[in-house]
Amino acid sequence: MKKIILFKILNYLYYTVYLLVLAIFLIQCSSDKKTKIENKVIDGKASEQIIMTKGFPKFEFTKELHKFGEISAGEIVVCDFFFKNIGSKDLVIKNIETSCGCTAVKWDKKPVAIGEESHITVEFDSKGRYGKQYKVITVFCNTLYGTKELVITAQVK
Repeated sequence: MKKIILFKILNYLYYTVYLLVLAIFLIQCSSDKKTKIENKVIDGKASEQIIMTKGFPKFEFTKELHKFGEISAGEIVVCDFFFKNIGSKDLVIKNIETSCGCTAVKWDKKPVAIGEESHITVEFDSKGRYGKQYKVITVFCNTLYGTKELVITAQVK
């Protein structure tokens, strides 16, 4: 009799543990789906439905590449990248980084409203530089992709 009761208790514990492990597994799988959706937004692979629900600002640049052409060594050249916010929320530029200390940037730190235009000013100092130059300016912002890259080139003589 004691063996039968012990067997029933062990059998009950076995099924309880099995159901608990199964529940944990199912909960983990559903949270993975949520993480994948968030990762898709971060990686820029969001579905149209997510984009429409959340809404994002969006850049529309007149150009994303500026060619200075031939410049003299030591010359400082400046260009502007003009853009418009064509998204559905205010555009905030959080930071801008350059690929080289020879390149400096200036921008208006205020949010750019929907439909509003603004610009980013880039200054390239060719002192100590020779030959073909290719510099990347990375704009960190609150758009869907989170960054935007602009490029300047020059041939320093």
